[in-house]
Amino acid sequence: MVASGYRTKREIAVDLLRSAIIRGELAPGTRLVLETLSQQYDLSMTPIREAFPMLEAEGLIVQSPHKGAVVALMDREEIKELYTIRAAIEALATAEAVPNLLDAHLEEMAALLQQMESFQGDWGTFLDFDKHFHLVLYRAAGSQRWLETIGTLWQRSTRYMLASTAASGAIDAIHADHRQLLSACQERDAERAEVILRAHLKYSEQRLLRDWL
Repeated sequence: MVASGYRTKREIAVDLLRSAIIRGELAPGTRLVLETLSQQYDLSMTPIREAFPMLEAEGLIVQSPHKGAVVALMDREEIKELYTIRAAIEALATAEAVPNLLDAHLEEMAALLQQMESFQGDWGTFLDFDKHFHLVLYRAAGSQRWLETIGTLWQRSTRYMLASTAASGAIDAIHADHRQLLSACQERDAERAEVILRAHLKYSEQRLLRDWL
């Protein structure tokens, strides 16, 4: 039996390259040369090559017959597109999840919110806490496919949030949104939670667009 924690070399390559792209270590427009990446990440070229289609499906790279694999560019239109789709699916997940929330879910969300409000680390780690806070809610909707889609959209959005100088200055507003969302969840008010979630994402989109000239 294969251990549950086992990861193939292709999965390792996907994780390494995805992280490097999201965090800006592989900048937009960078040509992805197999030999260079193989040396940089101490992996053979085969799993790296196999990782490219998966990263392309996530919208993080673009492949063409003439240029090979290139890190996808970033632009305002993608921000608008991402947040339009996110608002639709995350609002749906919220509406479905709230009636299913248990006290344990609410306690976990409250604990994560407390950790975020006292957190003093880097912006990237803060976004990880933010993601886990929302995931506690979305998991209660009961759809693994929704979670997978939301995860892919988040990865592409995080690229912009880490590159933005405005987003990291909005932590107080994010805390306020989270407190309101948690309150709506505690009251089992799905309609109010959905409205708060949509507004939360709209504010995030607007902050990014202001910074992305």
